[in-house]
Amino acid sequence: MGNPGAGGNGTILSGSLEMSNVDIAEEMVSQITAKAAFTANARVIRAADEMIGTLLDIKS
Repeated sequence: MGNPGAGGNGTILSGSLEMSNVDIAEEMVSQITAKAAFTANARVIRAADEMIGTLLDIKS
């Protein structure tokens, strides 16, 4: 509680639009990169699972 602009409080500027602090292009690139990394990790896990299955079949 306090007066706007005093004691570290912000002020309100009427008639202004608030700008987003998110860069949509950067966020999309990050999302695509994360999806590619997830897909690559899933393939590695699948390949490891298949190798273990093959080894168990050979041993039996």
